[in-house]
Amino acid sequence: MGQPIPEWWCQAVVKALESYDSHIIDWTPQAFQRWNADSSGGIRGEAYPAVIDALSVPGVLGNETTPEAGQKAVYEFLFRYRPVGGDQSKLMYGKIALLDDSVRILILSAHNSKRITL
Repeated sequence: MGQPIPEWWCQAVVKALESYDSHIIDWTPQAFQRWNADSSGGIRGEAYPAVIDALSVPGVLGNETTPEAGQKAVYEFLFRYRPVGGDQSKLMYGKIALLDDSVRILILSAHNSKRITL
């Protein structure tokens, strides 16, 4: 099921997401396409509160994955997203890279968690 994600990483990612600043938060094209499809047309900013909620839970579980050049640390985790006007939340899969400057992030995945286990 994964291991606790380090608090320092969660705090840095939450701080970035709380900014809603496109100079601090970037998405891969594929991540945004899958987010938009799986969230019924959700815009980028609609993902942020759900991810913030998940990463604000002490001891949130996830898995570290291999960072690429320019990435300090990358974690995958599950979060719950409730579409605007929706009755039920969906379990979603997220994967975010904290970049080397420890300020900016790159969202690598934010999509339906079907067939994903951590």
